[in-house]
Amino acid sequence: MSAPQERVASMRIYVAGPLHDIEDVRAVQDAVTAAGHVLCHDWTRAEDAGVTSGYAGAPEASASIATAALDAVMSADAVLVVASGHDGRGMFVELGAALARASTGSLRHVVVIGAIRHDSAFFHHPSVLRVASVHDWLALPD
Repeated sequence: MSAPQERVASMRIYVAGPLHDIEDVRAVQDAVTAAGHVLCHDWTRAEDAGVTSGYAGAPEASASIATAALDAVMSADAVLVVASGHDGRGMFVELGAALARASTGSLRHVVVIGAIRHDSAFFHHPSVLRVASVHDWLALPD
């Protein structure tokens, strides 16, 4: 039996996840780039990635973080959200923006990856595809 075929057409991907799970987010990013896709924005390696709390104390950096993330969601062909045992706040804003795009028909791929530990009604929205791993999503036909 042969391995599943990965998606052939290159897509622009944005990967959201909690700050505490940067390594998991990077692993998903590595998998999608290895499959030939392009990241819209890699917030885990961005110049302002060190701002992880105290956003009010760094308003310019915080504005830059928020703008870059939402711009990436708005330009992505797929938004992948890494589910986590950690609380994430920004990732839910990014998921909401992706769902808003999906509801207008301008985004086909809103994917939640991994076991859901902090449940949200939005993880169960009809536009969301839930998969166990990024490889499961990559193996699906487009």
